[in-house]
Order: sequence, then C-alpha cells, then structure tokens
Amino acid sequence: MNRKFSGQLNIYLRQAGLPLRRVASQSGIPHQTIFNWLKGSQPRWYASLPEDLQRLGSALGLEDDEIALLLHLAGCLPSQLGLFGRQEFPMESSLRIPKGWFVTGDATENYEIGVDPAVAYKNSPCVTIKAGPEPTAFAALAQTIKAEAYRGKRLHFSATVRSTELENRAALFMRISAANGKMLAFDNMRNRPITGTNDWTHHTIVLDVAEDAEDIIFGILLSLKGQVWMADVCLDVVGQELPTTDLLTEIAPYFPVNLGFES
Repeated sequence: MNRKFSGQLNIYLRQAGLPLRRVASQSGIPHQTIFNWLKGSQPRWYASLPEDLQRLGSALGLEDDEIALLLHLAGCLPSQLGLFGRQEFPMESSLRIPKGWFVTGDATENYEIGVDPAVAYKNSPCVTIKAGPEPTAFAALAQTIKAEAYRGKRLHFSATVRSTELENRAALFMRISAANGKMLAFDNMRNRPITGTNDWTHHTIVLDVAEDAEDIIFGILLSLKGQVWMADVCLDVVGQELPTTDLLTEIAPYFPVNLGFES
C-alpha cells in the first residue's frame, strides 16, 4: 500500500506545483514526514492522521474525492469513504435509483440522484445528479461488479454526459481493487474534469484489470453546485492499442533515479 500512497501523493504534489516546504507549512505536517512519505514510507497510524491528511489535501488543492483516495491509500478508512468501498448511503430524493446502481460519496443528502423523468438521450433514459441549495463535498451514482470476467484484459468505461452550471466539477470514475481492498488501477478524470455547462459529450476511462483484481466500481460523481446527466453507458474490453487513463501509473519520479546510468 505504501507504494501506491507514495505514488499518488507524488502525483498530487506535481499537479499542485508547490514547493514541498510550503505544503508542509500550510498543512502543519513536518517537512521531513512528507519527504519520507514521498520516498515510500508508509504513514504510521496515530489519532490525528486522518485530520493531518485532510489538511495536506487542502494545501495541495485537492477535491474531496481525491482527499478520500489519499486517505484510503494511507490505510485510513472512515465510514464516509463510500466511493472507495461498497457502502451505500440513504438519501431523500424523489428520483428512482436504477436497479443495480447505488448512491455513494460524502454528504449525499445534499444531492438528488436517480433517473430523470424529464430528460432523455436519444429516446433512452438517463440518470442525473443535482445539487441541492447548499451542497457540500460530493455525491456519486455507482455500480460494483466482480472482476473475474475481465482479468488480464483492458477495460473501457464510457458514457455521454451533459452538465449545467457546475461550480466545481463532475467526472466519470472507475476503480479496480484486489480482494484485500488494495487499489490496482484508478481514474476519476482528475486531469480532464467536466466543468461549467456542456451539451451531451462523450467521455472515456480505460484501465487494465490485473490478474488478482476482485472488484470493479464505476460511475459518475458531482462535486458542489450544478447538475449533471449520464447516458449511453458502455463497459467493454478493448485492445492494447487504446492507451490507459490510469492515474496510478502516471507517476514521474519526484526524486532522481539511475544517475550512474546502470543497465
């Protein structure tokens, strides 16, 4: 798990483009501690670790779901991290949740989620996530399936999405995990978020399913104000010629390597 935590923290630090000492100062975490995490040290559990990682995420300018990912990779699993597990959340909504799908995220009570009876895509139903008057964090509509039929293959998740007046962002997401919960591949469109108002637009995620993969979760999320619709959902196997969008593999080294030019 430490390799994945270190790698994801590396990605977030590079995306933020901030000096390490500035991040340490803003988060209140010692510079040496973050340095050690970046080099691969596993965060050791202590009572305030989740709060420290929350502040670290804020200092890096991360979204709520990205902070949740960081907490997950560090071994912190508070109950609200449904996006990275199987937990379902009750919510008050007049919309119908489609069979096989579930609502997850953080503060889902601030969102309306389900099939939109007033909107269709090419005469087919679509689902929507609509923020309430005072939304916080994020909410998602997701589906979890077993990975057995897809092991050793490259999986393509696509959907057509429409959005209106997004204050922050919306995104498709897909996560592949092992039986022990270890995250093997992940993409939440961090580097290509859906923002603002857009007509129906096709979006894709491509991930490799490892031989030890156990579960696959995929869906759509909305963070803060606005409304998003999803339709034309497809999950299929593709060839190796289609590149992956796995954020866990897009890791440029934070520290120099092989300065002696060894083979």
